[in-house]
Amino acid sequence: MDSNKQITEPTVPEDLKSFYRLALVSQQNNDNRQALSHYTQALNRIESLDDSKVPVIDQFQFIILLDMCNIHLRQYNTTAANVLVDKALQIAHQFQEQEKIAKCLDVRGEIKRLEGDYQGALHDLKKSFEIKLKIDAKEGLGVSRSYFKIGNVYNSQGKYDDAIYMYKKSFEISLPALGDNHPHIAEVYHNMGVIYCRQGKYDDAISICHKSLQIKITALGDNHPSVASTYGNIGVMYKNQGKYSDAISMHEKSLKINLSVLGDNHPSIADTYVNMGLVFNNQGKYDDAICMYNKSLKILLSVLADNHPSIANTYNNIGHVYDSQGKYHDAISMFEKSLKICLPAFSDNHSTIADAYDGMGFAYFHQGKYDDAITMYEKSLKIQLPALGDSHLTNGKIYHRMAIVYSTQGKYDVAISMYEKSLKIQLPVLTDSHPDIAAVYNSIGNVYLEQGKYDSAIIMYKKSLKIQISALGDNHPDIAIIYTNLGNVYNIVGKYEEASSIFEKCLKIQISALGDNHRYVAETYNNIGVSYRFQGKYADAISLYKKAASILVDANLGNHPSLAKVYSGLAFCYSLQNQQADTATTEQRYDNILGNLQQINAINQRSTNHHNQLQDREMQSPQVSNASGNNGHNNTQQSNNHGKYP
Repeated sequence: MDSNKQITEPTVPEDLKSFYRLALVSQQNNDNRQALSHYTQALNRIESLDDSKVPVIDQFQFIILLDMCNIHLRQYNTTAANVLVDKALQIAHQFQEQEKIAKCLDVRGEIKRLEGDYQGALHDLKKSFEIKLKIDAKEGLGVSRSYFKIGNVYNSQGKYDDAIYMYKKSFEISLPALGDNHPHIAEVYHNMGVIYCRQGKYDDAISICHKSLQIKITALGDNHPSVASTYGNIGVMYKNQGKYSDAISMHEKSLKINLSVLGDNHPSIADTYVNMGLVFNNQGKYDDAICMYNKSLKILLSVLADNHPSIANTYNNIGHVYDSQGKYHDAISMFEKSLKICLPAFSDNHSTIADAYDGMGFAYFHQGKYDDAITMYEKSLKIQLPALGDSHLTNGKIYHRMAIVYSTQGKYDVAISMYEKSLKIQLPVLTDSHPDIAAVYNSIGNVYLEQGKYDSAIIMYKKSLKIQISALGDNHPDIAIIYTNLGNVYNIVGKYEEASSIFEKCLKIQISALGDNHRYVAETYNNIGVSYRFQGKYADAISLYKKAASILVDANLGNHPSLAKVYSGLAFCYSLQNQQADTATTEQRYDNILGNLQQINAINQRSTNHHNQLQDREMQSPQVSNASGNNGHNNTQQSNNHGKYP
């Protein structure tokens, strides 16, 4: 509601106007509960008036209903918002006021967009658009706003070209009418920048968002929440480029403005903490990320409805950090908290529910529970496909994650098919220099590595490495992953010193980014141990295997395939040094893990395929296969991860 609107007609009782003004003040102070209370008092006062309809009272009621609707929308209480907008629409129809009908349809379209009912949203917004064309000039500002709102729906659907077209139509109408320094022009630039960012066109995105920023500073001053919002979005773009210092700088600018204007308990402050948490997570600064998410959660729980998706999303974000730390039970607990919020509150096709299933799939994968992971990804995909369409980037990423699981299970043909689906969706939308494309190339390289197509694997890894270094710099955890995979190839082809060297590079990055007790660090110790083992440096190999085992056990990964591979190599070294007791104990630990893994049959099948070949190599010029080894002979750790949550 525009706070400048005045209700001055003498037929409106003074106490009714007082309730209304108190509600506006409460809104300005971000006290939504008190605002709703005053609005409810106003509605109750209206109901107490004479039954005969007074037009000005009905008009006043219409304004209050839409104001209350907007508050509930901000709190994501779409059920209450729907009830209120329907009442407002009845009043608009009663007086046959087309402008008010169009306004209600716009609000109802936004409700449906937030609920994920994109077809319903487009239906209402296009009906509103048709009304505006009849009552407004074809080039009127109401029509411009309709183009903008329809563009927002296409943006949510991932139909970026259609969204850009709508934003440009809005821009073409608004620019002559409003001038090039109006906040709406800045809004259009801002949303176009968000799309360019999602397409991986980061330079274009940042350029157009800086245009938006300059307009907002000129029109609103440099200490306005809208200016803070644009700083925050530029920060997100820098994060996606891997420019983490620049990203934090932007978020700190945003935070400084919002704290001074909105206070320390506003949802916008919570949003900034979330964005900073995402940067810290990508940097591997997990404790800092958790701190930011908890700050955000504290605010959100105090000002939003308990079932608001921002709260559920924050639990999802915390779950991803725990997953990155190897705390998989804690991660799953967070995703379950998110589902506990969403499942009773929303329809079962809501995107936040899909995100929680997706996160659980990732955690199950890291636990070695591959069938459970696939089940979660399929649940997520079942929600996303009807809501977003076949060609949405989100679905391309889910296909990528499913392919990683199938590859790990040794189902290479299924994996390649999934990777091809992923690329078919992502390449037309993203450039071929986008980190997400690099992640798929890396994963395809892993399949070629498993299949023994070493030259093809190296080609894919180098393609991925070139993109990642360009986008993320040479000290990012994702770079370490590709070094890991290149090191595996060198181990397999017998270039053990080169493998050791590249694994040492990898280890340096991982310890710097992740700390010295992370699962990936353990896997790299294991990989260096493999190189030493095949060089005959058994004592050095045993030392590294023990380091790896200690990290994995301390991380509560006692039944993880990674630990089985470590025990596999350790037992083999003990046997070569005739340490029979240690050999027997370690082989028993290995067998115990296999007995607890749901994928034991798949692992044994893959082991058998390589076992005899490896035995021959051990007696001659030793080479290591990257498949899981029967009796501990094949145990190089391959990284199928993206380094960050894709």
